[in-house]
Amino acid sequence: MKKCIMTIVLLCQGSAFAAGEETFDVLAGVMDRSKKELNARRETEKGKEDFLKSKYGRYYKEGYWQFFQGKSQAAKGEFCTAMFSRENMLVSIMGPGGSYRGALMMLASLDETSTFPRSTGKLKVTLKQGSDAPATLHALSQQMGDIPVITFAVPTIEAAMAGMEDTLNFHLEHEGKTLGDIEWHSGFKARDELRKCLAGKPFYDKNPLKDKAVK
Repeated sequence: MKKCIMTIVLLCQGSAFAAGEETFDVLAGVMDRSKKELNARRETEKGKEDFLKSKYGRYYKEGYWQFFQGKSQAAKGEFCTAMFSRENMLVSIMGPGGSYRGALMMLASLDETSTFPRSTGKLKVTLKQGSDAPATLHALSQQMGDIPVITFAVPTIEAAMAGMEDTLNFHLEHEGKTLGDIEWHSGFKARDELRKCLAGKPFYDKNPLKDKAVK
């Protein structure tokens, strides 16, 4: 996203915040399952080389994408979401749906000891992406189940996808404290799957942790 996300500062208002406050039940469910699956497997095999060598361990360290519609009973092409998970962080790009025609970017922490705000409401955070200078932006803090999420509004899904680089890192701060860091890979492939969903076409909608075709 790079420069595109940096244009958000004055856009996280009105309908954008209303969209961020919607109940994205599918997204929340995927986040919760990702947290439980990885944590359970990591705890079971803590300290064992088996975990590090397993598909779970590899995905935990290297990260993986999931694609889905963020809201149940969404019409084809609506609320299309690309979510990248790595260790204890998630970053999601969600397309338009309902009356909201923009896009959303969400950063979330799966770490119960994280410094992510637990309150709900508007706030200012500092976001650094790639080689761009840090920028202080308006965002929405909320909870999806017990997972804290920071949501940014993007003017259009086209702007969001135009800035999806193949490798891109994010560093998030609030009130001088680091909230988290995450770097995605395979951004171009993720963008292609997102485009398929937005066009109402079939896309890869399996959980790679459960997909037996993925070793």
